[in-house]
Amino acid sequence: MAWVSAHLLQLTNITPRINLISNTYTSKHSKKGTKISFPIFSRRTSKRSLVHLGISSYSFHDHLTNHFFSPEKLLVCIYIVIFLLLRLVFTLLPPDFPQRWHDLIVSSEKAEAEAINYPSHLFKAIVAYEDRRFFWHCGVDPVGVARAVLLFPKGGGGSTITQQLVKNTFLTNDRTLSRKAIEMLLALILERKLSKSKILCSYLSKASDIYWGHGVYGIESASNFYFGKHPTVLTLGESAMLAGIIPAPELRSPFNEPSRGKTSQARALRRMVDAGFIDIEAALSIVNQRLYIHGDVSEHHTKVYFFSHEEPRNLNKGQVRIFGAKDIWDWERESKVWETRENMERWAMRVREKRSK
Repeated sequence: MAWVSAHLLQLTNITPRINLISNTYTSKHSKKGTKISFPIFSRRTSKRSLVHLGISSYSFHDHLTNHFFSPEKLLVCIYIVIFLLLRLVFTLLPPDFPQRWHDLIVSSEKAEAEAINYPSHLFKAIVAYEDRRFFWHCGVDPVGVARAVLLFPKGGGGSTITQQLVKNTFLTNDRTLSRKAIEMLLALILERKLSKSKILCSYLSKASDIYWGHGVYGIESASNFYFGKHPTVLTLGESAMLAGIIPAPELRSPFNEPSRGKTSQARALRRMVDAGFIDIEAALSIVNQRLYIHGDVSEHHTKVYFFSHEEPRNLNKGQVRIFGAKDIWDWERESKVWETRENMERWAMRVREKRSK
């Protein structure tokens, strides 16, 4: 309390001078109706006038500011926050994170070289279905984040292709805010390190751990499993089907889904139209085409050309069965395919009406 005593002493010393000024103003303005004011106590009083009167400008607020918000203490607070953030980061990241990061950077070169001959409609289908604004954002999509926040109770998603690549390479699937924050931070850093082409090719490669169902990882294995061909010769309809099953590959697999992949294909085609990659007429034409599925079901030790949903029975290892005329007509599949086509045509009519207005 030494500083309070000092101020009281200063006020005691200047009291005679204040009384003198007050008497001067009173004698000069003693007429009736004259208002007497003391500018030295006005809110607009400058520090210079206070110093001239011997009053120090040091106040209680200044004392609190200097005592609790000094630059040294602010710097310590910043260090503490940084330390806590780093601790959170290293807690969520795997112990071999530096090696995984290095492997991702190196494998991206290989993935881009392998995908150089992939058809453009394959990339368009993946981007349209998974991350329409992939080529415009910097790793994190603000629109997707806002949608995820609004739809969070319903599982709104919102992750970009870069975020999915980061999550599958470094993080777990835990739905926590801390994990999401680290995922977004790493996505921003990865976008600064790799080009969009390398990120997209790495996402499609087997090393990214993107699951396509039935124990299959990577676009090359998925293409061989579902269509018996290399990704370089995939058609637009086949590419759309592969893109449409990514969110739930086991549920939407053409071997498990009644429409044999046509529903997933139609979803992807609609998004490609919305993104401007194809027109409505092309989408309708592809939906009306038959989708031929080929699978190498290792658990049955046989190759099967699927024309119906029946399971193969009494087949030896390596034996091939082609279903006959009795098995060709699958009413459940055909009804689902027909329903998908009708839904696609109704959607096309709504889009045309909306664009004509």
